[in-house]
Amino acid sequence: MRKRVTQPMAIFTVRKLVKKFGRDRKASAAVEFALIAGPLIFLICACIELALVILLSVSLDNATDVAARQIRTGISTSGNTSLNAFKQKVCDNMGWLSGSCMSSLKVDVTTYNNFSEIPTVDLVKNGQFDDAAFKFNIGGASKIQLVRAYYAWPLITPFLSAGLTTLSNKDAVITSKVVFRNEPF
Repeated sequence: MRKRVTQPMAIFTVRKLVKKFGRDRKASAAVEFALIAGPLIFLICACIELALVILLSVSLDNATDVAARQIRTGISTSGNTSLNAFKQKVCDNMGWLSGSCMSSLKVDVTTYNNFSEIPTVDLVKNGQFDDAAFKFNIGGASKIQLVRAYYAWPLITPFLSAGLTTLSNKDAVITSKVVFRNEPF
């Protein structure tokens, strides 16, 4: 006669609980939210940071344009304006970022005789600013001016660094360029 093997009571209870848990739908919404909460929060943070980068870009464009207008009209000439004074003019127009502006801003002002001489490359090489290439030279009447402003902005989410110019310390570089011919002052 064959002996019948019985399973211990604990295994039977665990199987019963697993089957019951598999059929229970009471907390399915909480489990689904827990699965998507991490990526959702990450995307919300990335969208907020992208909005800040766009706001910074618009603010830098406006501030650079306002400061460059003083060069264009002859109010700022090389005799009465220094690099730090020009940077301060840009920072004064940055509004919400004026506190950390002077340490994060780099400015290049160069003069050319015609528009074909204007370089198309940026002053960021190998993740660093090329400090030797930065100049501050305000030209005279009817000269062509290139004013470039670079602002280093620390990124929080690594998602945006792939689409932006970054320094070796992972700060994004926001750039503004203004090209114009000085008025005949």
